[in-house]
Amino acid sequence: MKIYPKQSKSDRQTDDFYFGDYGEIPIGVSFVTIDKNNQDEMQDKLHYHLKSKEFYIILEGEGILEVENKEIILNSNSMIMVEPNEKHRIVKAIKLPFSFIAISTEKNKNDKIIIEK
Repeated sequence: MKIYPKQSKSDRQTDDFYFGDYGEIPIGVSFVTIDKNNQDEMQDKLHYHLKSKEFYIILEGEGILEVENKEIILNSNSMIMVEPNEKHRIVKAIKLPFSFIAISTEKNKNDKIIIEK
């Protein structure tokens, strides 16, 4: 058994966090909240994953996820799975706060390919 402590995402000015560093845990688990204080800096870049499936579990609010040029409205009644090689990004929150857990089936920093800089 191993317990993974909560760690802040240092690349953002938010309360977002994750569990386990690369090479330490076999999956990626992140918690994200977009609210009125951070919605302007919460711009997700268009990307895809080489091997990982990514699950978004919506806890509250509503937001728009773009997958392969199709916009999907997500709310607290939904979970979506994005397949490997599907280009995707969170476009914006439409009902704040917008909170979700993102779970990736791989925890490998070389798995995420950013398309849009």
